Amino acid sequence: MTYKSLIKIVFLLMSTSFVAQNRIDCNTIFVCLAEDDYKVLFQNSFVKDTLFFCKENTTKTTTDEYSGKYFMGEFATLEFLQPSKNNKFGDHLNDIGIEFKSRKIGILDSIKDINSKVEIEKVYLESDDKKHLWYDALKLKENKTNLEFSILEYSAEELKILGFTDDEIKKTISPTEFNKIVYGNHKYPRKFKYIKSITLEVNKIGLNYLKQLAANFNFSFNNNYIQCNDFIIYYKCIKNQKTTLIKNIEINLTDNLNQKTISISPKINLLITGKTANIQFLK
Repeated sequence: MTYKSLIKIVFLLMSTSFVAQNRIDCNTIFVCLAEDDYKVLFQNSFVKDTLFFCKENTTKTTTDEYSGKYFMGEFATLEFLQPSKNNKFGDHLNDIGIEFKSRKIGILDSIKDINSKVEIEKVYLESDDKKHLWYDALKLKENKTNLEFSILEYSAEELKILGFTDDEIKKTISPTEFNKIVYGNHKYPRKFKYIKSITLEVNKIGLNYLKQLAANFNFSFNNNYIQCNDFIIYYKCIKNQKTTLIKNIEINLTDNLNQKTISISPKINLLITGKTANIQFLK
């Protein structure tokens, strides 16, 4: 092994180890739902008035425009889309996205520089014929599945718009510190705190993607789950299945709640026990 190769391996281990430490957080899970399920997401009063801060929003970037419904939490967001003809990732039924967010600017570039299997997509927000860099998204280059994992890093320009100073932008910012800068002393008005886990059914292609994900980001790969810092991807391999399917999203709540089962739609159930809620997706 040459000295140059050894140095590259050392830097790769340092970089992936840095990611595997508590420097990134699970920030968003998005799912593309059937129209009938999408329509009724906000109909239950307990869902929209107690559990989640609910919002419907349209986002326009320089390459895409999409609308979604959002269950917004204290430290994370669940995003629901419906199929469209845009033919972008997220526009197809059952497309699933897991998005982490970096706590510090510069992490993504340091990984990309020494890992040829990843790439960075730059996403620009567009409004009134003006645009600015919203975030960078680090992803695996090769992905043949309907599941996509990415790490997002807000641009300095976006952070300034959100209220960050030049000195704050340079620092490692925890989710708690991020909320304090952006929202001040306003207390989160609902019960959804953060995302604990996701459960998937995958085929052979999906399983291979999970293995590549774990290898490239130094996550712990086990027989039926991947440990991504404080977040877990549970999976079950069904070889003849055509696509990856989402089965459950487990979230943490700010307070203990009485046990409750809510039917959000014929294909989506919500189970609450203590400080945990499970959103179950049925076939």
